[in-house]
Amino acid sequence: MRTLPPPPAADAFAGDLEWVSAGNGWGPVERDRSNGDIGPADGGPIVIGGRTFAKGLGTHAPAKVRYYLGGRCTAFTAFVGVDDVQASRGSVRFGVVADGVERTRSPVLEPGDPAYELGAELSAARYVDLVVDDGGDGNGNDHADWGEARFRCG
Repeated sequence: MRTLPPPPAADAFAGDLEWVSAGNGWGPVERDRSNGDIGPADGGPIVIGGRTFAKGLGTHAPAKVRYYLGGRCTAFTAFVGVDDVQASRGSVRFGVVADGVERTRSPVLEPGDPAYELGAELSAARYVDLVVDDGGDGNGNDHADWGEARFRCG
């Protein structure tokens, strides 16, 4: 049996926390960089609609990153979208699921769209999944960024 990471005691960026599990459509989930190729830490900066984010997660649809919050967090916020490395292809939809219940979902986002501000109320949630699906047209080129992904805790 795996030991759970400790829940956050204060506000924390998602990329600074240990996750319980992470699944990604292409390569590993990246911390503070966009999804790259198949190796760890091979992505570039997180850039959505021309806006660069120093903190966040780089994923590729379908993706799910699970965190243990132990009921200590009240909210999650992020700026999400297709990474600018994908200039003309890709479409994704982001969601936040707390203890199995979807709390928020973005519209389908495409290359060049501005970063979409996503927020979810998480009071009392034990587990939270950050999920990305392919927008309904397959997952080719679906580099999906979570800029400034942050949990409000403590």
